Amino acid sequence: MLTGFFSLLLLSCLASPALASDEFCPQRETILAFSDIVLADWATFAPSAPYRYGAEAAYLKIRYTPLPDEQIPVLLANLLQQNKYASVDDLAGAWYLHHFGYKAIQVSAGAKFDQTFSGIGISGIRALLLQEGGEDVLMKHFAATPFMPLNDSGQAFTVEGGIVAAAIADQPDEFKERVVQAAEAHGLNDIANSVSASETDPLAWHRFMARGGAKDNLDKLTYYANFAGAMVGHPRVKAAKTLKEERLQRIMAGAAFEPQESFLQHMRAVDREDEIAARVAERLVLSMLDKGVVRRSGTMDAAWLFEYRAAVALSGRSAIETTFDSRPYDGNRYVRTSAVFTVRNVIDRLLAVETLQPYLTGEADTIPPKPEDLSNKIDWPRWTEMAAKVRDGAVSPILAADLETFGIVTELLLAKGDQEALRAFVQQAPSGEARLSVANDFAMRLARACAAYLYHPGEAFTLNGRPIFKFDTP
Repeated sequence: MLTGFFSLLLLSCLASPALASDEFCPQRETILAFSDIVLADWATFAPSAPYRYGAEAAYLKIRYTPLPDEQIPVLLANLLQQNKYASVDDLAGAWYLHHFGYKAIQVSAGAKFDQTFSGIGISGIRALLLQEGGEDVLMKHFAATPFMPLNDSGQAFTVEGGIVAAAIADQPDEFKERVVQAAEAHGLNDIANSVSASETDPLAWHRFMARGGAKDNLDKLTYYANFAGAMVGHPRVKAAKTLKEERLQRIMAGAAFEPQESFLQHMRAVDREDEIAARVAERLVLSMLDKGVVRRSGTMDAAWLFEYRAAVALSGRSAIETTFDSRPYDGNRYVRTSAVFTVRNVIDRLLAVETLQPYLTGEADTIPPKPEDLSNKIDWPRWTEMAAKVRDGAVSPILAADLETFGIVTELLLAKGDQEALRAFVQQAPSGEARLSVANDFAMRLARACAAYLYHPGEAFTLNGRPIFKFDTP
């Protein structure tokens, strides 16, 4: 029986958010400029550069620039030559599969065809499954060469079933059912289990179980099915035994709505019974369904601030700050000036930008007072000093020499919407990981205002910061 909360979720998951076309993208020049910075700086520092950079920048360059077909393999080859990060392999695999098709690759590779799928990632899985007959090719490969989990955590979206389900989360049930049947035919019940649970028809998983092919541990199958179902707004596949189990399903379903990175995963540290996190998840979803300020395909900013304020209203500022002061943040944002960077630091930066934006854009004539929610961890006088420079167009390249100031000024220029000044400031900054980090992060943020190619339904819940590179979306 679907509760009202899960019924709303299910209906909303059937609709995709409207995305702007990249043909009318005022951010395109900046997206490409920052992508070029990442690729150039990474090449300069390789092989000592952090491996996490390069793949997203290359993908955005491919999608936002009409590169000739012969240039794309060169771009990918340069990345693959020295970058050991798995997302680069995934990007290359997805582009080749989408551009040439697995049948052409099969003819070219001959007896070594199956080896081309060694280590296939989520983007390659999607590209292959979207081709006619791709489900049989993939399942035959996994039956012969079992998928290696992303890590040893056992989490639902690090194993083959969850990854396949996440890769095709936006596809219709008829498509998913073909994948389920192919998986069953090759004895891959973990995949059939998760994909059937991710169908919008809540009875699909029960039909899979009734067919009797799954002889695996029922508790394991149910555990993974609950995660896959939450991705599309389903309640647990079997009734919850405790209130905490039911709350966890609501949290997971809410997390599937969050853009980019999950705030709800941090909320679970607030109370052991998950009451506050579950209530925050409900408020987020209801706000989004009511066409609030949070967009599923947007950046995390509005979502995190909405959820933070909901959490404070429900639990009190003291409890939230105590938790977030010590809760590490390991996401992709912000210039780091120390080894300790917490969720509280993220909230502070989001609040500072939100507060100063009207002044930066000229909507307010004076610098606003320090927000009540802002902690003492942030240097408010420096933020206001830099805000005055940004507003007046008095940003000097010299400011980029100090890491903290560089991080502040770039955030404020982005908030002001002065892309020309932002590009110039970052381009003139000293080469190094700080410039790499900002260019990479801002390219992805700006892309969210256009075609949002890196957006994927359920991303904060299923991808955990990993990208999925899609070439099938317009």
